[in-house]
Amino acid sequence: MSLDKNDYYGKDVSEAIKKACEALGVPQETLDIEVVETGSSGIFGLIRKKARIRVQIKPPVKEAADIFEVSSFLGSKTKKEQLAAAEIDTPEAAPLHLEKVADEDDDEEDDLLAEAEQEGDASPESIEIVKEELLRIVELMGFPSTLEVKTTGLAVICTLRGDFEENLAGPEGKVLDSLQYILRKILSRKVQERLRISINVGLFREKRLEELKVKAAELAALVKEDGKTQVLPGLNPSERRIIHMFFQEDKEIRSRSVGDGLFKKILIYKPGKGNRPSGGGRKRSSGKGRQGKTGPKNNRES
Repeated sequence: MSLDKNDYYGKDVSEAIKKACEALGVPQETLDIEVVETGSSGIFGLIRKKARIRVQIKPPVKEAADIFEVSSFLGSKTKKEQLAAAEIDTPEAAPLHLEKVADEDDDEEDDLLAEAEQEGDASPESIEIVKEELLRIVELMGFPSTLEVKTTGLAVICTLRGDFEENLAGPEGKVLDSLQYILRKILSRKVQERLRISINVGLFREKRLEELKVKAAELAALVKEDGKTQVLPGLNPSERRIIHMFFQEDKEIRSRSVGDGLFKKILIYKPGKGNRPSGGGRKRSSGKGRQGKTGPKNNRES
């Protein structure tokens, strides 16, 4: 397969992605997609501007390599042995969606966190298991650390500290996110309570969010200047939620999550019929969100 980048066009981003998949004979999850133009309906629908995407087939990688970056630290074992040592399952393949709006799982994160804070308290036995498993993993990685655990209901916040904070965070927090994913999988087998686990390293999460806000503000300024849609790449659900909230009070800017998988892009664009990114987002009735929840989501398109 060619790894060259090619441009594809359609009346909206979804159609352009579909054409790329058909032309290359591959599913969407194997493609690296860059949204160049989101397209517009023009004036009274007479002068349409097609959506344009730039596509490259992702280089072949071993199964689960992207999700479990942290496993590379577990020694010289094979990938299968590493996964077994961490007591995790290889995730099932995600269903194909031509352009799934990611705000659905952002809402789900909110719901899980709210439930975790209301459904009683985590038992001392469960907290001990959390501590033991997390410290065991970082020890296997060769990055022994001290651990501080705080709980609110079933929400458990773990903070690692020590000489290896930068190693445990990884580029853009990817190792930390992988570590969090692995711990959640382990605890789903060992703990009966539905714990909501989050892991931080020192003040990495706080610093990361501040940097993302600065970047988002810079991109928003570009959008206001020339009207072209800008993109924040690969954010996890918590980071996306913060960015959407960041734009809530800005009447000139809208933000929208697009893509599949855990890490999704955020489009930053000007509101208006001609500027709104296409992509099959679901419609909402006025004043109500998903599952009948009330309250507008101002800048967070879905």
